[in-house]
Amino acid sequence: MNKLYRYFTWSLTALIGLSLTGCSENDLDTNPYNKSGINLIAFGPSPIIRTHEIHITGTNLNQVTGVAFPGGATVEKGSFNKADNEDIYLNVPDESVPGQIQLMVGSEAVATSVTPLTFEEPIEITSVSPVTGLSAGDEVTVKGDYVYNIYQAVFSSGVTGAPVLAEDFTYVSRREIRFRVPLAAESGVITFNDGEDWTFEYETPLEILSAAYTSLSTTSPDFGQQIQINGTNLHTVATVMFPGGVTSDFTVSDDHKTITTTVPAETRSGAITLVLYSGASTTTGEFTVPTVAITRISKDKDIKAGDKITLTGENFDRITMVTLPGHGVLADDQYTISGNTLTFTVPEDMTDGKIVLTQNSFIAVEAKVMMYSDSDEISIWAGEFVCSAWNGCQDLAWGGFDWTTVAADSKINFYYKKNTPGAWGCISLRHGDSWGNLPSPIPGQYDLDSDEGVLSVVFTKNVLDDIIAGGGLVITGDNYTLSRVTMPASEKVLWQGEAVADNWGDQPYILSDGGTELLAAGMKVGSVIRVYLTATDSSWNCQIVDGHWAPNTAFPDCDFSSGNWNLSEHNGAIEFTVTDYIYEHITTSSGWGGSFLLNGDNVICTKVTLEQK
Repeated sequence: MNKLYRYFTWSLTALIGLSLTGCSENDLDTNPYNKSGINLIAFGPSPIIRTHEIHITGTNLNQVTGVAFPGGATVEKGSFNKADNEDIYLNVPDESVPGQIQLMVGSEAVATSVTPLTFEEPIEITSVSPVTGLSAGDEVTVKGDYVYNIYQAVFSSGVTGAPVLAEDFTYVSRREIRFRVPLAAESGVITFNDGEDWTFEYETPLEILSAAYTSLSTTSPDFGQQIQINGTNLHTVATVMFPGGVTSDFTVSDDHKTITTTVPAETRSGAITLVLYSGASTTTGEFTVPTVAITRISKDKDIKAGDKITLTGENFDRITMVTLPGHGVLADDQYTISGNTLTFTVPEDMTDGKIVLTQNSFIAVEAKVMMYSDSDEISIWAGEFVCSAWNGCQDLAWGGFDWTTVAADSKINFYYKKNTPGAWGCISLRHGDSWGNLPSPIPGQYDLDSDEGVLSVVFTKNVLDDIIAGGGLVITGDNYTLSRVTMPASEKVLWQGEAVADNWGDQPYILSDGGTELLAAGMKVGSVIRVYLTATDSSWNCQIVDGHWAPNTAFPDCDFSSGNWNLSEHNGAIEFTVTDYIYEHITTSSGWGGSFLLNGDNVICTKVTLEQK
């Protein structure tokens, strides 16, 4: 048996021991310095013995019609021992419990004490039951002596404790009190206090059953759809939070086994978090909402203003915004969606970067694109990476770029601008996996001498092998912004412009005699020549013909038409491989005819390139 006693020495002289109070819910005036209002300034003694006299002091107390004590008892004005404008004397009802007292005018509480009224008898607690298998709302019984002097029973909780006030006890007597387990309670010790200096921790911790999740009514809901979360003790859930931190209103079934809620419009696939009143949380299983996805883009490189780009994917009816690199957000009339395809015309200010299709605040998908360039470089990354204090740009690591496509001894160019001009800055190239140093001849860092410029680094075979084995390339350092990374163009531009082939008329383009441009560009047997075309009609034809065009027939395998070649699947170009036969005709033909020409119908030639294989 646990016995804890508290003894008091109390002087009833004048107002010694008065508890200073504050007031609330006073529609008249609760400012003690405003003499026109009803104010509860102090009361005492406290602790007190039940049925003994208590003294309340304040202002305009002659307007008070009753004093309400915690526990439900109210002493009406006619039962006051003495009362005037500043003082009320009355006896504390025997059924009172610790808590705030209130001054009443009719049925309205016009002033409430801040400090609780407490009692003098020593509290003894002999038992608390039950201590296992408790759920929020279950009743707990405390037995002992003078237990009606307990002001609070405080359960363990991850927030700030879960107190139950004496005025909320379900049963109160001298030797027994009862109260219900609060929603915020967790397993752990329960403590008691009398509102003054006495506290007691019960020796046996309580077992409180927490909320537990079992299943979702559906794992593939739509936005706005009602779903059920199944489990036990779900009445202890305070907040239902969807991925992205979005909360949703909900109801709990009477048996506390089902939460019904609605999938918010602003969320994404994932798990729902159930935040409990105690501050703890648990999660549901994963669910999947319809999400925008890109499966194909008609053209992702060598893009020019005026090109029509088509993206294909899934759930395109969910797209709310289309953003182009360099240009920004497209207006609704600047793109069209038909089923799961989206088409737009490339504006003049579009740049290298990522096309972003936005579904909501938490769902967006991207497609990387590169604009046309007639230089000897091709972009392998473009964007805006602000490097400060050695953070890392990892877009070229972990599959972000296929480094096996880079030839040994290629010069990789890093375009940068210092964040703070004139200050020191550096670029460091590292492994993708461990951020370790690359092998010689790559140093640990490259100091940046200029405020803006290009860092050119030769990637030897052993460096490339190390990057490939190490999971790609991480770019780090300090005090710069990276805008572009390029490598030598394997596809060299030989000509660009606009040459129309219509109704098999005059030849639109002829390379010089003897194939001198092609030879100067390094053409050899096995090289690939690409001719970039724009079809002016769905039915088109073209041929690559001997430049001497005698006889006027296409090179072998160089007869193209809409029936046997899909331009959109080849980035808008026809292509052919230089065979021994073609090489001989291109390099040995002489006379006015030159090396080769394009002829055809309903096509416009815009560029000719050479790529080594």
